[in-house]
Amino acid sequence: MSASGRKCSHVLKGVRLVLADPLECCSLPYNAIEMQGAVALVARGDCSFVSKAIKAEQSGAVAVIVMDNNIDNDELYIEMVDDNTNRKPAIPAAFLLGRSGFMITKTLRDRHMEAAIINIPVNLTSVPFHKLNQPPWILW
Repeated sequence: MSASGRKCSHVLKGVRLVLADPLECCSLPYNAIEMQGAVALVARGDCSFVSKAIKAEQSGAVAVIVMDNNIDNDELYIEMVDDNTNRKPAIPAAFLLGRSGFMITKTLRDRHMEAAIINIPVNLTSVPFHKLNQPPWILW
């Protein structure tokens, strides 16, 4: 489901993944132009998950992935709860473990890349966790 409660059963293929700047995405990102039509990768912290999704949406992002701000976290998923402000972002939002987010962020920055090209199955609610393909750094 998207943050607005609509069922999201589509897949995003070949979409750009762009780091928000600033990464917390609590205000309109400086790189909003690069985020148009992309999936925004943002960091947990400093404001609510709803605020991050709304700022990403206002930047033109088609989805938002919130990565944990604990780079050592490779197993604890955080529940992205509503902030009780009655704001409803229209784009889907997902959570990413801290170690995975750190590796993606580091790779993009080290290679001076504006974006990565990714494929996302937006609705994985029916896939058992043990059948999900995990990135190799989860085991490192």
